[in-house]
Amino acid sequence: MGAHHREFDKNFQTEIKINGKKLPLNHFIQETVANVIVGLLKTLKEVDEAEESIEIKIKKMKETKTVDAHTYP
Repeated sequence: MGAHHREFDKNFQTEIKINGKKLPLNHFIQETVANVIVGLLKTLKEVDEAEESIEIKIKKMKETKTVDAHTYP
């Protein structure tokens, strides 16, 4: 590899789709996105650290709502 390339251990296969279209992600971005999500989820009491698969769906709401941040939808 060239002088500007680095190698690292890959632990996750990450996929992001926007409006059904798969977004191309290089290995570094796949790993970064996965580590951010896994790190966030580890702070939740209901999540087991050994989860094999995580799916997240984010959908933009038609209208903005003001909600109490400490309640569940």
